[in-house]
Amino acid sequence: MATRTVSVARRSPSITLTKPRPTVAAPGLRLTPARTGDHGLIHRLLVSVFHGPSAGEFHAQLDEPGYEPADRLVVKDGEQIAAHLRLARQTIRVGEAALPAARFMDLATAPEYRSRGLATTMLAAGERAAAERGVLIGLTRTRVPALFARLGWAICGRHNYSSAAPRAVLAELGATAAGVIDARPAAPVGLPLPPVEPIVVRPLRRIELPAIVRLYEQQSAGRRGWPIRSEAYWDWLLARGACDRIYVAATGTEPAELPKLIDSIVGYAFVRQCRLVEVIAAPGRDEVARHLTARVCADASEQDDWLVRCDAPPEHPLHVLFRQAGGKVTSSQELGGEVFMARLLDPLALLRQLQPTFTARARAADVHRPSILGIELRSGCGKKDQGVIERFRIQLGRRRTTIETGGPSRHTVTLRYTDLAPLLLGDQSAADLAAANRLRASTKKSNHLAAALFPGNSWWRPPLDDLLA
Repeated sequence: MATRTVSVARRSPSITLTKPRPTVAAPGLRLTPARTGDHGLIHRLLVSVFHGPSAGEFHAQLDEPGYEPADRLVVKDGEQIAAHLRLARQTIRVGEAALPAARFMDLATAPEYRSRGLATTMLAAGERAAAERGVLIGLTRTRVPALFARLGWAICGRHNYSSAAPRAVLAELGATAAGVIDARPAAPVGLPLPPVEPIVVRPLRRIELPAIVRLYEQQSAGRRGWPIRSEAYWDWLLARGACDRIYVAATGTEPAELPKLIDSIVGYAFVRQCRLVEVIAAPGRDEVARHLTARVCADASEQDDWLVRCDAPPEHPLHVLFRQAGGKVTSSQELGGEVFMARLLDPLALLRQLQPTFTARARAADVHRPSILGIELRSGCGKKDQGVIERFRIQLGRRRTTIETGGPSRHTVTLRYTDLAPLLLGDQSAADLAAANRLRASTKKSNHLAAALFPGNSWWRPPLDDLLA
């Protein structure tokens, strides 16, 4: 069994799901954290299964800030590596909360050891290891979702990108081959156009990294799914070489002082061949993203590339631009057999981390307080219910919100345990799940409370962090 990239989260101790198939006993097989001396054998296994990663990418993984050899779990037969899993820790934003997560990377089993349940055993062991480190959320992208579903994982997230012919995008922008566009708004009839603020798009220089950090933090604040990147992590991303070009967009003439130079940068784009992997503009400066797109499309046009791809959140205005240029906007749970999945390892702890978010949402929706919303988790939902496996209560007080466990509540929503991850992370709203008969509200008030607390449709993960060199 083999899959490329996976992430996991911790199982609540009181939850019982499908029992993993045990590993077939075999003399010499043992599961253990990897050691530094195992790296060569691990790389050899990954290359034999995936035909990668490259030696450069593998060594870059070893240099990732915070990496330890024990982040990899291996099954050994003597000194031979029979199976491997890398647990990559990460802190992600879920609204205003910063939550510990873990990704399971490069899950692989050597062909001669397959059909013994090693992959399931590795995932279960990875969940325990992540839980011991305080991980709350697990994330993955995989082509074998059934393997993860058996352990309580749920599909969570969508592939979101646009693609179009570069010359068509340039024509829509009114751009020249040099990537120069006129981003001025239309002026009232009879009045002159406002003066153009010059935007210069050029390659990033290392001393300008603080500007990239600032812009990313501005755009990621309050988002759901975006990783928190330290400056050391940014250094690693740049050195990793997953992208062949990094452009910045700056205003005006280039200042001589470094602080003013940093402040003049209002956008950036990470580019791999003809793919806009990550494009970020300062708040309220959508025209900056258009300038960066024009530069990338001009490059692609000169190289006779047929298509330019842009990865961005679903609401990003560049999707509209690509559609207007005759391109295609893709937003799909599954792409090429690959899906995103998530797992909550400790739902109660996660709910308590989200208490301030629930308070803010209740105030914004003018919810009457005090109010209590019960959440009842079942192993099945509907006619095939298999019993309650956990109950929570969100108590909305006049001043603060508290989360408790306990018995039934008058105003309750009932759903499967596996649907809790997309609901809490914001991938699907309570209304979405109710329309699909995956969530049932006991009263009209519980339906109103759920709609206010779980609006959904805001989960998205930037692809830059998982892009291989």
